[in-house]
Amino acid sequence: MKLLPRLLAVCAIPFLSAASLQAQTAVAVGATHEHAGLAMIKPQAWSKPDQATVLEFQAVENRSGYYQFRTASNPANQVQAARVVSVIFFPSTPDQIISNDERAGLQKMIDELAGSAAKFPQAARLIDRALAPLKGDAAKFDSGNIKENSGWTARATYFQKKAAAVAELLRPEMVAASRITDFDLATSHYFISLRELTDAEPSARPVLARIQALYDSMLRKETRADILRQINAGRITLEQATELVAKLKALRPEEDAPANLFVQGWETTVAKAAKLTDRINALGVRFEESIAKPAEPDAAPIVPPALAADVGEMSDEVRQFRASSPPPMIRVPLSLADAMSAFVEKLPTLGELAAARELIQAKEILDTIVGQAALIGSKTSSSLDGIKKYVNSELGKFVVLRDEAKMLADNGKAEEAQKKYQQAYAILPAKEIAERMDALKKK
Repeated sequence: MKLLPRLLAVCAIPFLSAASLQAQTAVAVGATHEHAGLAMIKPQAWSKPDQATVLEFQAVENRSGYYQFRTASNPANQVQAARVVSVIFFPSTPDQIISNDERAGLQKMIDELAGSAAKFPQAARLIDRALAPLKGDAAKFDSGNIKENSGWTARATYFQKKAAAVAELLRPEMVAASRITDFDLATSHYFISLRELTDAEPSARPVLARIQALYDSMLRKETRADILRQINAGRITLEQATELVAKLKALRPEEDAPANLFVQGWETTVAKAAKLTDRINALGVRFEESIAKPAEPDAAPIVPPALAADVGEMSDEVRQFRASSPPPMIRVPLSLADAMSAFVEKLPTLGELAAARELIQAKEILDTIVGQAALIGSKTSSSLDGIKKYVNSELGKFVVLRDEAKMLADNGKAEEAQKKYQQAYAILPAKEIAERMDALKKK
C-alpha cells in the first residue's frame, strides 16, 4: 500500500523514507554521532577481520586517523582507524509505521542488522538485543496495527478515524454548494483521499459509503425539487409531465414530504380524472340519446329524471375535482360537464318562465344555454329550436305592438293606442305596459 502525498497531507500522516530508519555503518571524518552501537576492532591494523573483538559504545567521533568512542567505562576510548573493521549503529524503533513503505524500511533495518550478526558472530548477542524491539514492531504491524507518535493503534481504527476526519472536511463543501448537481464529487480532493484510504483499509469503506449516500440523497432531493417546479409551472404537456413523474418515482420520493405527497396525489388525481372523463363523456352520449324536441313549440325540452340525477352526481364530482387544484396539464372535459349541469339546472326555470310569459327572463336563460347545448351535441341544441323560435317570435310581436301603441299615443289616438297596449300586454305582461295603459285611462 502506497499512500499518495495528497492523501498524506489531508490525513496529516508524515511520510518517512526507509533510508532514515537504516542502521548506519559509516562515520564521516569530523562527524560525531551521539548514538549507541558497536564497533568491530582488530587487535592490530594488520590483523585479520575475523580476529576483531566487539566494542559497545554510546557515541563515536571520527577524528581523522582514529576514532574516539564513548563507552560505559571510558568516555574517550581512542582507536586507530586502521583497526576499525566496522561501526554498526543500533537504530531506534521508528516513531511511525503506517505505510507498507515504512514497514519495508523497518524490514531493511532488520535485515541489515541480521546480516551484520551473521558476518560478525562474536557480535550476534548484542545485535540480537538491538533487533528485538525492531522485530517486535514488525510483528505488531503485521498483526494489524499501525504505529503513530510511538503509540500503537489497531489499523482499522486508525484508518476509520482518518477517513472520518476527511469526511468531516468534505461534508461542509457539499452542503455549501449552491446546486449539488454542479458539485463534482468524483474530482473533489477530499473524496479522492477517502477512496485512497478505503483502498488502503477496507474497514474504512462505510465512511466512504456514507458520504456517497449523502451526496446521492442531496442529488435526489435537488432533482425532485426541479421536477416539481417544472410540473407546477404548468407549461408542459400531460405526456411530458407523466415522464417526469416516472423519474420522480425513481428518485425515492418517500425521502421528503412534498415529493411523496405529490406522487400520491398525482396517481390519485390521474385516476380520478380518467374516471371522471369517462363519466362525463358517457353522460354526453346519453344526453344526446335521451333529449327530444317537445311536442308543444312553447315548451322547454325535458331531461329524463334518471339522467338529471346522474348529471347532478357528476356535478358534485366536478366540484370536488376542481377543489383539489389538479395540475393544469391533467385535463377533464369540464366544459361539457358544465354545459350538461347548466342545461339540467335551467331547463325547468325556462319552461316555467315561458308558460308564465316572462319572455325576457326566458330569453336570458336561452341566451345562456344555447351555446352550452351546442357543446353537448346537435340533437340537444336542436331541442331548443321550438322554444327559442317561440320566445323570439313573441318578443318580436311585443316590440312591434309596443312601438305602434306608443306612436298612436303620441299622436293623440288614445283608444287605438290602448288596444295595442292591451295586445302587447297579453303577450308580455310588462310593468311598463301596465303603467302606460293606466296613464291613457286618466286622460
